[in-house]
Amino acid sequence: MEKIIFLAETRDGKGKGVARKLRSKGFIPAILYGPDIEPICIKLDRKLNEKTILHLTSHNIMAEMKLKKNGEEESFQVILKDIQTDPIKDEIIHLDFYKLSSERPVIMEVPIVIKGKSIGEEKGGILEQELREIKVEGLPKNIPESIEIDIKGLDFGHAILVKDLKLPEGIKIIEDAHRVIVTVLKPKEKVEEKVEEVIEEPKVISQEKVEERRREKEAEKEES
Repeated sequence: MEKIIFLAETRDGKGKGVARKLRSKGFIPAILYGPDIEPICIKLDRKLNEKTILHLTSHNIMAEMKLKKNGEEESFQVILKDIQTDPIKDEIIHLDFYKLSSERPVIMEVPIVIKGKSIGEEKGGILEQELREIKVEGLPKNIPESIEIDIKGLDFGHAILVKDLKLPEGIKIIEDAHRVIVTVLKPKEKVEEKVEEVIEEPKVISQEKVEERRREKEAEKEES
């Protein structure tokens, strides 16, 4: 998985007026906070960062931030905790970043990446991924950017559960161990309705019936 990097710099002032001016100049106002720092007002160049943010499958994932302050650059790990957007313009208007401490465990959602094609799919089955992210706890340096699952051996009715995952030492999974991550379903059988053709047999008029109708007609003529 490609490493996520945010490019930011500190800013002066805060409030709605300052935020509006920053946005008009092509910046996204943001806040950076964490357990070992005082909240810092920062800004991100919209052109350099918006594409990265919009392509995130989840914003609550670990990333690297390169922060410029007083002419110097510092790099550290962060979590993008919140994204505020304008409901009318559909553009990002503010971001919240959480600076991680290397000594404190954190709870994070890690993306699950499926690898390979299952036996069941080769037979025409349908792959059903029920869990796309998994919540884990551990020190930031030990938490993987993603968790890969090889599904080649999955056949119809087989499943990979949370308890089947193998994670680095020191990482604890915060999920139900029996929860299904991915399974393969059988293809739906097409039910063909058989339409029975009902052929009506032609009515057979006997010779006696013909003679009877002829006599009735002749009798009608005589009466008239």
